[in-house]
Amino acid sequence: MVMDAEGALTNGLVWRWSNPLPHGADVSDFAHHEGLYVQVGERGQIFTSRNGVDWITRDSHTGKHLRGVTFLGGRIVVSGEEGLILFSDDASEFYQVNLGTSNWLESVAASPGLAVAVGDNGSIYISTNAVEWTRRTVSFTTWLRGVTWGPLGFVVVGENGFIATSPTGASWTPRTSGTTQHLNRVGWMGDRYVAVGDSGKVLTSQNLSTWNSFSSGATNDLFALAGMTNYFVVAGDQEVRLRDQGAWTNELRSTHPAPPPLWSYYAAAWDEADLWISGVSGLTVAGYRTNVAGPTLWATMDDSPRTWLWSVHRTPHFYLAVGDRGTILSSDNGVDWDAYPVPAIMTNTVFLGVGSGSNAYIAVGSGGAILRSTNGITWDLVSVSNTTNDLQGIAFDGELLVAVGGKGTVLTSYDGAEWTRQSTPTSQFLSGLAAFPGGFVAVGDNGTILTSTNGTNWTSRSASTTNWFWQVRYLNGVLVLVGENGSLRTSTNGINWTTRSSGVAAWLTDATFITDTWFVTGTDGTLLASTNLNTWISLGAPTRKSLFGAASAEGRLVCVGTEGTVVRAQVEPDLTPPAFLSYSRTGGRNVFLIEGRTDQRLLLQRTPDMFFWLPAVELEISDGSGTLLFIEDNPPDLPTEFYQMELLP
Repeated sequence: MVMDAEGALTNGLVWRWSNPLPHGADVSDFAHHEGLYVQVGERGQIFTSRNGVDWITRDSHTGKHLRGVTFLGGRIVVSGEEGLILFSDDASEFYQVNLGTSNWLESVAASPGLAVAVGDNGSIYISTNAVEWTRRTVSFTTWLRGVTWGPLGFVVVGENGFIATSPTGASWTPRTSGTTQHLNRVGWMGDRYVAVGDSGKVLTSQNLSTWNSFSSGATNDLFALAGMTNYFVVAGDQEVRLRDQGAWTNELRSTHPAPPPLWSYYAAAWDEADLWISGVSGLTVAGYRTNVAGPTLWATMDDSPRTWLWSVHRTPHFYLAVGDRGTILSSDNGVDWDAYPVPAIMTNTVFLGVGSGSNAYIAVGSGGAILRSTNGITWDLVSVSNTTNDLQGIAFDGELLVAVGGKGTVLTSYDGAEWTRQSTPTSQFLSGLAAFPGGFVAVGDNGTILTSTNGTNWTSRSASTTNWFWQVRYLNGVLVLVGENGSLRTSTNGINWTTRSSGVAAWLTDATFITDTWFVTGTDGTLLASTNLNTWISLGAPTRKSLFGAASAEGRLVCVGTEGTVVRAQVEPDLTPPAFLSYSRTGGRNVFLIEGRTDQRLLLQRTPDMFFWLPAVELEISDGSGTLLFIEDNPPDLPTEFYQMELLP
């Protein structure tokens, strides 16, 4: 990332998911074709896989929300926000088509020769190549939510039970659905069309004109379906129902031998062997049968924690993140995260803050909970008999540990084991705390700001606002305070504060500093950046999920938030030269073992004569170990060949 003289961003951040694995983006649609799985979702997120387990993040070149995906022959076609169309022939590079409309295209489907994208205000666009699109003139303006193709033609569904059909995609005929429930998705299930919608509504048709209600037993909203003749799944908001040989079963039932998680599912796919469902925070589940007569067993593709994370802290050597249900995570690089157990009595505790000092690591949370560790792995309960108030802020000034929380609580300790309660001039909730050369600053609800030179005696400072000041950090010689309604203030002494215009109304939750830039996180995926504290640029994270914590080290920005979100971006490029650790040519394949830094992007180049270098392939080191095994099938058969690597931005 680079800033120009006015402080504006000249190029954005490249984001990667650290948790949940393989990604935590909300999936809005899911498609499969000839061994390639594709998921699309929030803020331009595209992921592809060859096995449904290992997913590759693809660059969509957009932050707009993606809503639908299909295959037109072998071409991937994606539809999304404000008339956005993307297409790709190999998944490595996506190209944009903008249809010049503000209407969202909520779904896309394809016959062997025609793609149809549908969305807001009765929008229907068709294309034979996904490059040139034509809007069809129709007699309705209903907002459309789903489209599919089957042997009898195309079907679109939408709000208030709307259904329309077309044999060719050119002219469309509205049909009577018999329901006013919103219909969210429609699919061809091998012998019939099936549409699903709100309140568990399921409709079916075998002739396009007559639609009959199907009772699946679902009562919650349904958003997804996939399968084949006499075997398909419908899924939605804590609903997974299976239609198998004419009978419906509740796949979430307590007696199921291997049920899917109780979750919100937005997308489904069928790969000719297994059923797949996916949705919130990228949770992906495969349904398979060991024999035709047996039940469908559901397997989750990862076991990542998806509890809310409220805070992250960078110690001199590693990151610590804490959250709901006694969650404590640790990572030495911000990429690979491990969960560590807490005392059994703490498993339902919400840990709101984490810090370090006095040769100890401290996690604080609900009910006055304090855990202490000397290694970041083994955590012991600290008995604090003088408070049951929630604790959230924690800071260390080089000598004294201070924790703050509900009802104006302030605790101090020299070792993290014994804590003393201090009196304060407030009963407001204190959620943020920072140590700086002048002492400590605590902030909280109702515009509360307290200062102390020693952690013992506290003075209230005027803020002239009722906004909740959520967090305060001392960064690059400046105190940065953030909070409710986009509140953002700075100070050098904790007493006199300058109000800054953040340009957003979101809750701002944390701040960190990298090289020459301050970063601020917030709710709904808010991320702000500034090089001068006066002008703030809204960058946006790769997710709409709220981000509650930020930390940094070695030029890497790490943010944590809801549903176990941990995202990272390399703000300061790591220019460490990559190296070839080994090379072999076996069975007509090149096998490279490459060493570099995690998240480095590389261009592998080749030449037969050391004169003309040709690009071979773009690579990315995603493993936390900093190594990459790359196998190249069918390389050129040349008597002599040389290879080199070039770092990419």
